[in-house]
Amino acid sequence: MRYPIASLAKPVAAHVRRGHPFIWREALRLPVGLVAGDVIDVAERDGRFVARGVVEPTSPVAFRVWTLDPECAVDAALLEARLSSAAALRRDVLHGEVTGYRLCHGENDGLPGLQCDLYDDVASLRTDGAIGLAWQDRFVAAIERLVRPRAVVVRNPQRDGGAAVLVAGQLTAPVVIREGGRLLAVDVLRGQKTGAFLDQRENRDRVGALCGDRRVLNLFCYTGGFSVAAALGGARRVVSVDIAAPAVEAARENFRLNQLDPAAHGFEVADAFAYLEALAARDPQHDLIIVDPPSFAPSQKALPKAKAAYLRLNTLALRALPAGGWLATASCSSHLRELDFLALIAEAAAQAGRTLTVAGVFGAGPDHPTRPGFAEGHYLKFVLARVTNGQ
Repeated sequence: MRYPIASLAKPVAAHVRRGHPFIWREALRLPVGLVAGDVIDVAERDGRFVARGVVEPTSPVAFRVWTLDPECAVDAALLEARLSSAAALRRDVLHGEVTGYRLCHGENDGLPGLQCDLYDDVASLRTDGAIGLAWQDRFVAAIERLVRPRAVVVRNPQRDGGAAVLVAGQLTAPVVIREGGRLLAVDVLRGQKTGAFLDQRENRDRVGALCGDRRVLNLFCYTGGFSVAAALGGARRVVSVDIAAPAVEAARENFRLNQLDPAAHGFEVADAFAYLEALAARDPQHDLIIVDPPSFAPSQKALPKAKAAYLRLNTLALRALPAGGWLATASCSSHLRELDFLALIAEAAAQAGRTLTVAGVFGAGPDHPTRPGFAEGHYLKFVLARVTNGQ
């Protein structure tokens, strides 16, 4: 096994050996002639082997680690072995009837550039950058051999603006998945992420367990996953709010799918910030507010503006809650670390004149595993907190 060799321009070998799966372009001296998807070795300046993986010469993240073993070939056999290991992990950690889950979580499963969600018998892949495009056929072939889906959908941000492409099989209608006692219809071709937000499944369970006879507001509701969980958990009334009318209509349909009467609940097409501004000026209308926005910080550069948005949202939500009310608030940005998110919530409580007790800080479900040494893998923060004083 002889591969082109890139040498380190910066002392990041220890960083990689502790488990970080990326090497930035500025830390590498790359040989000429490489194209995205090529397998190369990275060595220290004295020639000692560091890692083997795939290269994307024009990307800021120029190298993605596949193995620290110089005897391990990066090929189709390794890809299939890693996928089989990922599938085995899900069999061990997923319990109950769950028919929508993440089969492969990229670097955290030792498969850089590949995320694969299964929606019943449909595989929905997200591949990263030019590496993902170069390896797409290999990724799809391995998934087809392992799970034999009836359809395969692929998204890549560098192709068609990240739109979903059906690359195998047929898919003409939403796919219905089960999360224990919940049913959710997922539009795999037109939905966000790979179709749905599977990483919040266990957090939906937690919210559902809190909702008995409570008035619930779900902001950024998308297709109503948290709303359905709340209603099935016995909520007196659930109001679902999203700025996208098709998402609100999909949430209404998910209520019907679960034998819940949409007329007994509320569905609003509105901007969450404006909606909260109006609520915060009135007597409390809700006992539990869910704040689960899209990523406000897709990059480090966007973080200051994102922090301001998170602070404003949570301050308004806390002003709209009574004593004894619950806030369920989330951030899905890897650039905002957990301690910083908790600090923002503390500042929001101070600005709202509320005292909070945090009952739990949670992440993504166990089908979204993480690896030591890769802090960016801990992207989802979900906080459940109770207001101990009110207006």
